[in-house]
Amino acid sequence: MLRVTKLTDYATVVLTVLAARPGEVLSAPELAEQAGLEAPTVAKVLKPLAAAGLVAGFRGANGGYRLARAAADINLVEIVEAMEGPLA
Repeated sequence: MLRVTKLTDYATVVLTVLAARPGEVLSAPELAEQAGLEAPTVAKVLKPLAAAGLVAGFRGANGGYRLARAAADINLVEIVEAMEGPLA
C-alpha cells in the first residue's frame, strides 16, 4: 500500500487548479487562494513540481506558474515521484 504525505495531496490540488485554467499563468498567492491552501505551503509544493518538469515557472511582474504540458499528459505516478522520490 502506498502512503503519501500531505504535501503530495496538496500538489494534486494545486495541479488541479492549474489544469482548470490551461495556459494561464497564476502566481503562488493566487494558487493558494483558489486551492484553499496557505501561501507558504503552495510555494513549498511548487518547487519540486517545477524541478520535475510538471509546472513551468515565470519570473517578473506578471510571473507565476502554469502546467508545463497538457493535464492529460501528467499522471499520478509523476506527481508522487516528484514529491516523494522514486517508487520502488
